[in-house]
Amino acid sequence: MIRNTKQRDVLRKVMREADRPLSPAEIHQLALIHYPKMGLRTVYRHIKDMIENSQLAGIDYPGQPVRYELVDDRGSRPHLICRGCERVFDLPIEEPEVEYPKLDDFVIEGHEVVYFGFCRECSDHQS
Repeated sequence: MIRNTKQRDVLRKVMREADRPLSPAEIHQLALIHYPKMGLRTVYRHIKDMIENSQLAGIDYPGQPVRYELVDDRGSRPHLICRGCERVFDLPIEEPEVEYPKLDDFVIEGHEVVYFGFCRECSDHQS
């Protein structure tokens, strides 16, 4: 059983307000606004506990740091990686249907959909 603490409540609040996957450093930076004495090691410990209790999921794309998002009833969804600021965003669209190929040497367990482009903030600077 996972204990609810002020620190964990702050982390949940930060994750909900960001509404996008965050790296541990981003989580820590935003948590300091609400809980100035929170250490980075504490953030990592809570992330580990929340993953073990199915409250957080890791988003791990090649060439990117692992980011985390709250587990909710929306299920799997596509993400966008901004080529300007390198932040990862949830896209408000349905994940496209993917037909898995029949392979003799592999058992396919799932897939991820990621798009690349520019977030609104970065695209404004491109013009």
